[in-house]
Amino acid sequence: MAKVVKKSGKKQTFLPRKIRTSVERAAKEAGLNPKKTKELVEEVAEPVIELYRKKKVVKAADLRRSLLGRLDRKAKKVSAAWRRYDRKKKK
Repeated sequence: MAKVVKKSGKKQTFLPRKIRTSVERAAKEAGLNPKKTKELVEEVAEPVIELYRKKKVVKAADLRRSLLGRLDRKAKKVSAAWRRYDRKKKK
């Protein structure tokens, strides 16, 4: 199983459910219905999970960049919701 290196340098086990949950929450915040949310998770989160699952060490920033890049292409409202959450969290 891969390890995720956080900005602080702390390592955590790679947990695919955290990626799925993040996309689901951003989709809900953006007003997507459950069906569209599920489709988005399959189209955006699952490919990223598969890509990074095979690696030994992954930077959290790389995971975030991959997810947001895909969200920017598939669902701008959702990526905007994610970024709003990030800005609130950093305050």
